[in-house]
Parts: sequence; C-alpha cells; structure tokens
Amino acid sequence: MIRTLSRSKSRSAGFTLFELIIVIILVAVFAGILLGRFQMYQEAAEKAAMEQTAGAIRSALNIRLAALVARGRTEDMPRLAALNPVTLLAEKQRNYVGEYYDTAGSDIPPGSWYYDLKNKQLVYLVDRGAHFVPDKDGRKWVRYRVSLVYNNALSGAGNTADREIGGIAFSEVEPYTWKPR
Repeated sequence: MIRTLSRSKSRSAGFTLFELIIVIILVAVFAGILLGRFQMYQEAAEKAAMEQTAGAIRSALNIRLAALVARGRTEDMPRLAALNPVTLLAEKQRNYVGEYYDTAGSDIPPGSWYYDLKNKQLVYLVDRGAHFVPDKDGRKWVRYRVSLVYNNALSGAGNTADREIGGIAFSEVEPYTWKPR
C-alpha cells in the first residue's frame, strides 16, 4: 500500500506527454497570433511615419511660402514647385537616400525616401506593405509632387503668369491605398 501512494504522488507532480503537447500547441498558436499583430503594427507604424513626414513637408512648404510673401518676394514663389521639398526640413529623414535622375539599376532600399529629379517628385518606397495596394505597374511606392495653387476666382482664368498664387500643395501623384486588416 505504501508503494502505490508514492507512485501516484510522483505521477501527479509532473506533466504527462499529452499535457506537454497541448502546452506546446497553445504556445505556438499564441506566438503566431502575436507575430501577426506585431507585423500589422509595424505596417501601421510605417504608414504613420510616411504620412507624418509628408505633413512636415507640407508645413515647411507653407512656412516658406508665407516667408516669401512677408518679404515681398512673390516672384520667387514659382521656384518652390521645382525645389526638392526635403531641403526645406530642419533635419532630413534618416531614411532619405538623396536625389536621383534615373533609379534604374540603383539599389534603393524599401522604406526609403528619394527625390526624382527627372519627374520632380518625392518618392517613398514602401517596405512593409502586405496591405498596400501597388500601382498599375505593380510598384509599391507613394509619389508626391509640389504644385502651386492659384486663386482663379480673384485673378481670372488666364495663363499662370497672369494669375495670383494662393498657396502651395504637396499631394500624391496618384492616390494610394493601404487597406486595413
């Protein structure tokens, strides 16, 4: 009788093989869920960082335009549209890789900004884009362009030289879609 009590005590003190397998399966399922969430949050953070940078550039452009108006240098306003907008930031983004006339053959890493000198566009290459909808050519990028906004109501619909500049825009060349999960 003493032997049977000691055997049952030692058996209940540890895991059975079945219990160990169940614990391993549960840990694997929870790790998979956590990894999926982690990737979703990384993608959302990338999108937020890209949009925050675009917002900072919009602010910098409007501040520069206001400074030109305040100094009476309205003739310099059209040059803002041809300017690399990153040069207006107090600090360049760490993931800004520079200006390129032609990116064919260049190894620009995903998650980077660059300025396209040929098309006068600031381009962001999406890194974590599992839910990013590529353009018609299959590229995962967002392209921005600087353009002047004219006051048509005040100055008529003549050519741009005759119209009054009312502001500056930093907008997507093509609308992009980042679908939520």
